[in-house]
Amino acid sequence: MALSAPTGAIFLHYLGRHTQYGDVVAVCPVVSPQGTAITSDFFQGSYVAFYPVVAAVARGMAQVVGSLPSPGLPRRLRRPGARSGRRVETWIIEEASGAEVVKRHLSDDERHLPIAVIWNHELLLQRVAEGWRPEMEGLDE
Repeated sequence: MALSAPTGAIFLHYLGRHTQYGDVVAVCPVVSPQGTAITSDFFQGSYVAFYPVVAAVARGMAQVVGSLPSPGLPRRLRRPGARSGRRVETWIIEEASGAEVVKRHLSDDERHLPIAVIWNHELLLQRVAEGWRPEMEGLDE
């Protein structure tokens, strides 16, 4: 999938549909020139996000530009737990088994887990433009 950005395109790889969070995509974290060749290597530095890409394509906000096999859905996720204002005080790690573990401090591996929050179109564009990555979320713990 490709989304138009002011200086090029943002490329997404559709991974499938999560039962609770909806469409799952791998986000190439940089804006690339339109017409860039898409291969599986293109998404090596990507991160996973929950974005309603099927609806975005239906509404003309994204377009299909190629097809790659899905590596599958992520088996572990994290989501914000307790908050103090905008600050996340605890994170909930959703394990593949269905178990949930509450953590006040995340390991480096846990910081790289996809964040189980559904993004709208504008937020996806903003996050890529800002250079956001999941491991940046919650660094002020």
